[in-house]
Amino acid sequence: MPSRTRPRRALGLLALVVAAALGGLTFAVPAGGAGPAAAPPPPPPATGTVENLGVAMRAPNVRLSDVDVLADGRPVAYLFSDGEPVSFNVVDLRTGAVLDTHEMPPYSVAASIDVAPDDTVYLSVRSPNDATLWSYDPSGGTLTRIATGVAGEQMLRTLDVDGDTLYGTTYPNTELFALDLGSGEFTEYGRIAAQGDYAWGLEAHAGRVWVGAGTPAQLYEVDPADGRATALPLPEPVAARGEFIQRIETHAELKVVSHRAVDGVNVTVLDAGAGVVDQLFVGGLWNSTETSADGRFYYLDAESRPRAYVTAALESQPVPVHPEVEPVTAGTTRLFLAELGTADFPGHTLVGVRTDGRIWRQNLATGHGDVLAAPAIGSPVTTMSIADGGDGNIYVGAYLSPGVMARVDPATGEIEQLDGPEQADAIVAHQDLTVIGSYPEAVFHAARAGVPWAWGVNPAHVLTLGRAATGQDRPRSLVSAGDVVAAGTIANYGELGGALTLFDPETGEHSLHRDVVTDQSIAALAYADGVVYAGTSIHGGLSSVPTQTTAEVFAWDVATDSLVASGPVVPGATVVHALVADGVGRIFGMTDTGVLFEYDPRTHEVTRSVRTGIENPNIWGDQSELSYNPLDGHIYGSVADRLIRISPATLEVTVLVDDGVRNSDVAHGDVWFTDDTDVLRYDLPGACDRIVRGEHAGALTVTAGTTCLDDAHVTGPLTVARGASVVVEHSVVGGPIRTAGASSVAVRSTRVGGPVQVVDTAGRVALAGLTVDGPLDCRGNAFAPVDEGVASDIAGPSRGQCAGW
Repeated sequence: MPSRTRPRRALGLLALVVAAALGGLTFAVPAGGAGPAAAPPPPPPATGTVENLGVAMRAPNVRLSDVDVLADGRPVAYLFSDGEPVSFNVVDLRTGAVLDTHEMPPYSVAASIDVAPDDTVYLSVRSPNDATLWSYDPSGGTLTRIATGVAGEQMLRTLDVDGDTLYGTTYPNTELFALDLGSGEFTEYGRIAAQGDYAWGLEAHAGRVWVGAGTPAQLYEVDPADGRATALPLPEPVAARGEFIQRIETHAELKVVSHRAVDGVNVTVLDAGAGVVDQLFVGGLWNSTETSADGRFYYLDAESRPRAYVTAALESQPVPVHPEVEPVTAGTTRLFLAELGTADFPGHTLVGVRTDGRIWRQNLATGHGDVLAAPAIGSPVTTMSIADGGDGNIYVGAYLSPGVMARVDPATGEIEQLDGPEQADAIVAHQDLTVIGSYPEAVFHAARAGVPWAWGVNPAHVLTLGRAATGQDRPRSLVSAGDVVAAGTIANYGELGGALTLFDPETGEHSLHRDVVTDQSIAALAYADGVVYAGTSIHGGLSSVPTQTTAEVFAWDVATDSLVASGPVVPGATVVHALVADGVGRIFGMTDTGVLFEYDPRTHEVTRSVRTGIENPNIWGDQSELSYNPLDGHIYGSVADRLIRISPATLEVTVLVDDGVRNSDVAHGDVWFTDDTDVLRYDLPGACDRIVRGEHAGALTVTAGTTCLDDAHVTGPLTVARGASVVVEHSVVGGPIRTAGASSVAVRSTRVGGPVQVVDTAGRVALAGLTVDGPLDCRGNAFAPVDEGVASDIAGPSRGQCAGW
């Protein structure tokens, strides 16, 4: 399951007002480490304003459901729609009408559900994870909280009713509990599995209880009288590589046991003596029926085609499907057998519930089938990532979604919902491509600018690392690194050892390097001057146990595809959760312990550090990004629910928004960020009005607004008129640069084929890492020009305010 364990707090209006009015909270406490004297601080950047652009994505997101026939004979489906908040919905299986609905804030994800013989529904939701058990009475439409923190656990993984007893399994201590539905008394059986965090699979039947766990995959029979757990044998490949026993169902004398795929199968069929009699592949954990009819249970195969499994003969048979049903079986999240009791649907009907809320029905007697329209149960989808794309738009990824993303036009602020992956963990612009890394299986897609968006076509599939092939599952970070994209990934459940992958997003050609730092994942990436910098986490996939104690930063040369250096940066830190390169090649990062540091790419040592007091307890540093803003030379980021600004010159940290921030990115001179559901913009003065990349033939004159040159080659002179602004980074200017009365000037890591003259600038002047084929003249500027701690190579004399450079 995906992880989202950080505390979730709403983005309060008060926080926005205070940050906007006062400019935020500022602090910097020395944390040790020596370095060169700090450059003179620039004039303070202007305070921005926060604009909420609205909900990023909204859709039904049905991942968990159940069915029942009520006492009055009416068949119903219980559908959860994940989102902000998750909702619990009752739908008439004959008409598709919504009979009842309950939103359940602050929860966002459904966890477990089962229906008792008296039609009472027992359920749990999560995120935040507090192991709360609820009941729903369909006769009165009442939803009741029974208990919170059941068994002292965080999550109720699976629920199952047997007679007058409700059993449940838990995370993270693999526990089993029981609730007497008559007396309301709980029984806690304690830890069931010898290893792992998840007690997942659960079957309570005829007074006997079976529990599945992981990782590794384990199966137990538990005596409900005394709680004694007896381990049952599993096929060796399943025990070694099946990871979890996720589901257990009883069909006649058979136990049908679901696990992660091993050698092309993910279901093992056991006889009454727990001997293996068959193995199958089912296209989804819940895509087999809990009940049987006429000696058959039903499932969807790898192509989402219905099949019947004859329990006596141990053989599978295809199920004919109505033409209206056939196109929609893909996308099914749960499969049921139900009795609808109508002329078109007599006897048993196969019912499939899709992620988008649509319900398909296939009658087994008549062959009649149809699709019920999706009920109006959608909620705002939880955001997972945000970044600018290769087309200049802003893209937002979703957490555990029905397959959606969002695109924001930076000029108008308009939001467009798109098709996308289930969970877009990371997004990055690479040339004219928008590259997306998604969970599970660490899959990468790329969309080309100027081509219509169609998920699977554009963005096209580029590469799948895969749990089985590489042991990688979550693409935590992406960075454009010259001709390639670098990806940092988290290992599979129960495994240590993340990977750095360099890949060509055009062809999918790649090189993968696992365990660059032994048993550590890659939580953050930055790139400068041909080198990728990676911050690590000592933690691996969920249910893994760290073997290391201190996170590291390593440097990787892209041209040679080899390690340059690696080592710890902050004593006691277990995660380096954010890294960023500024405009002159310096590297800055933050750790889970709240330390902000500068990393010298020449010596591979920390030169300066401060304790910020902003700690991020997430084991992979989720919801933590730092981005460099070339317009004001500052770093902005989302860390531990806050939006912050960092001065590279002083390491001073200013809190701009103090609550509710999930992810952030700098694009076009503004800071774009998300809360749980919405896209917001921290609108900074002086955003780029024009961006120049690649070759510009002849002279370039900036007459108004702000022009930004990024990796550009201007073959003639660059002139900036009074009141205009310019930002030049990593570029070449063939002729002189002349500014007179400009609003602000920033030129970094740039070669100039002639003199540079900066005169009478009203605002900030930053000149860092230049190579100038002529003199440098600085006169009459309101603030002394700063070199941001990086020297320039000046062929001629340096005069005025730049004398001695």
